[in-house]
Amino acid sequence: MIEQGPYRIANPDGLETPAMVVFQQQLDHNISSLCEMVGGGDNLMVHVKTHKAEVIARKQLAAGIAGFKCATLKELEMVLEAGASEAILAYPMVQRVKIERFAELCARFSQAHAYATVGEFRHVEALAEVALDRQQVLRAMVDLDVGMHRTGVRPEGEAEETYRLLHSSQWLEAGGLHAYDGHEHFSDSIGREAAANQHIEVLQALKDRLEAESMPCPRIVAGGSFSFPYYARAEGFHGSPGTVVYWDLNGTRRLKDWPFQYAALVLCQIVDRYPDQGTVTTDLGVKSIAADPPLESRVQILGHPGARLILQNEEHGVFTWPGDPPELGGYLLAVPGHVCPTTIRYPGSYVIDAEGAVVDYYPHTARDRQ
Repeated sequence: MIEQGPYRIANPDGLETPAMVVFQQQLDHNISSLCEMVGGGDNLMVHVKTHKAEVIARKQLAAGIAGFKCATLKELEMVLEAGASEAILAYPMVQRVKIERFAELCARFSQAHAYATVGEFRHVEALAEVALDRQQVLRAMVDLDVGMHRTGVRPEGEAEETYRLLHSSQWLEAGGLHAYDGHEHFSDSIGREAAANQHIEVLQALKDRLEAESMPCPRIVAGGSFSFPYYARAEGFHGSPGTVVYWDLNGTRRLKDWPFQYAALVLCQIVDRYPDQGTVTTDLGVKSIAADPPLESRVQILGHPGARLILQNEEHGVFTWPGDPPELGGYLLAVPGHVCPTTIRYPGSYVIDAEGAVVDYYPHTARDRQ
């Protein structure tokens, strides 16, 4: 038995480490808390990049969540198969083979509304070419750059021109606006709300200008895990969180006032120890946990806040350990600094109930891009 507060695994010997484990009680808590924060799931289009699991997408739909945001065509296919009535591919497509596949998914799941996102004129033209050739109406939203400078068009600049082109294309249907404010990482609630409200004002003004030209703008999907409640509560907006379904170290350190709990951890094991230098070596290498945060923020050992990751290789994770280090072969539960790219390192997650029993296995359905 390994036990740290409410987290327990009755038989860790039965799981080959490193293993991703999802705690059922905490997962259900996070989904319900997510909806409670905004008065229900009707105004949420949640991102599935965090869990990539069809089973969890179905749980989110059952909780009343309106639809999903996706980064890959595989994720889009997954949520449509799960029964989503609405989904957004929030990643620009240039390659024709991808647009063809998007169109095929739209045709296969014709009862649902699936949207591409476009920023540059070429995105619109590429989408329109496939739609014309197939004689099939395709839906799209205009992707806006509200400060992250990654994808999208500026709302105060070329956005109206892009929307006009989309709206005027015979075989395309304009579905509204999409914006991601991933550069806004305010730890205090006042700063978070002020930043979101500023974006809401800009986006609403753009929507008003579009509708003044008789171009329908049925919805705005905006925000991420740091800002989704503010958008979800604004009329005509949908908030778009992702990480909150699993939560992670990054979220906890920056959003201490939010109700989410760690739901996805990595079970690892001590494979060697050096008491004379105060370190232990685990099997928590870069293949086991996301390596995008800085080393000191990459992982935390649950119940052992003094342990610090000081070296990480492909298969090894070395921690300093204050006091007497655990025995060789001891099991640890690791909290990812960034859980989303940790998920892709595993084909699936073992599901653990409140008593510590393994009760299910959730395949990471959309782990691969294709």
